[in-house]
Amino acid sequence: MPKIDLAQVDIRPFDDSLTVINRFDCGKKPINQFLKNKAKKAGRRMEHRVFCAHLGSSSECIGYYALQLESDSVSDFPGGDKTYLKNYTAFPAVHMAFVGVHEHYRRQGLGTYLLMDVFSKVAAISDHAGFYALTLQSLDEESTAFYESLNFTIYSEGSKQPKMLYPLEDILTLVRASS
Repeated sequence: MPKIDLAQVDIRPFDDSLTVINRFDCGKKPINQFLKNKAKKAGRRMEHRVFCAHLGSSSECIGYYALQLESDSVSDFPGGDKTYLKNYTAFPAVHMAFVGVHEHYRRQGLGTYLLMDVFSKVAAISDHAGFYALTLQSLDEESTAFYESLNFTIYSEGSKQPKMLYPLEDILTLVRASS
């Protein structure tokens, strides 16, 4: 397993003419399939913005994430009836639709590094648009445990793929503290 130096990781917008994705394998079929079969078209239609991690100037993708805007039902949000959200039917969010780390680079901090890049982009978006949180839908129990360890909260239970969120206010506090 190659060891990575996170200082050498470069996260760039996905460009199918410059990014090698055919060797990407995170061990999760839906995440692999999105990158290999749908990212190009989703980006062209502006449905997602996909960002790929590379080692230095290498063109090989070792990790990626995809962001999009969404709104989700307040009725799914626990305690939503006790906050300002009670006046709304949906809450606006930035949604992390996909995230994956190539199997050869797992458990070396790359997933957390990608997530910090997501947080930075979410903070930048908040300078131009209002929304409540960063959301995601966990793929499985392993993913759910990982996101919970990073302080994501489940807001839609009753599924093996729960919806989770990280409030914008908390993201801004974290990003400001790290800059």
